[in-house]
Amino acid sequence: MAIIKLTRKTTTGGTPPTAEGQISCNIFDKNIFVGDGNAGSIKFIDQTQVTSQINSAIGGLSSAFEYKGAVAGNGQASTATAVDAQELATTPAQGDYWRISTAGYVKKDGATDANAFFVNVSDAVVYNGSDWDKIDNTNSGITSADSGADIQVTGSTDAGFVIGFSSTATLDQANQVVDGGQYT
Repeated sequence: MAIIKLTRKTTTGGTPPTAEGQISCNIFDKNIFVGDGNAGSIKFIDQTQVTSQINSAIGGLSSAFEYKGAVAGNGQASTATAVDAQELATTPAQGDYWRISTAGYVKKDGATDANAFFVNVSDAVVYNGSDWDKIDNTNSGITSADSGADIQVTGSTDAGFVIGFSSTATLDQANQVVDGGQYT
């Protein structure tokens, strides 16, 4: 007949059993051990500990990027220059990112104007640990223009543009005329 020996500890720590089939528990740490006979043991942990460890690991993943808010560039491309670029955060942490609220030039704090770069509204800038990366998020809008019933331009800078002619349009390439209108 086999003898099962149970050991118990009510304070933290302790040495788990190594003898095959020996069982011990640590009430304080909420752990149960079963010796495997190979100078080791199998540890069974409390569900609360499992949940806590999973939540901790998931929490670590979510800190890869941390939203810091909005930052404005120094104006539209037609009026802004790199000379007066908006300086970004002084002491960012890796993964900090900002959404651009106003288009214009931005640069790393203290950087020369030659290092400035242009951002559009809704772009984002992310600090990678040593410099800034731009996430271009604005060129997805559809552009559409209609020059009467004969010509239509659709598309975007991301997808490209399409110039369409109606099935009834007549194009005179020699004179660059579409149904009597000037084509340039």
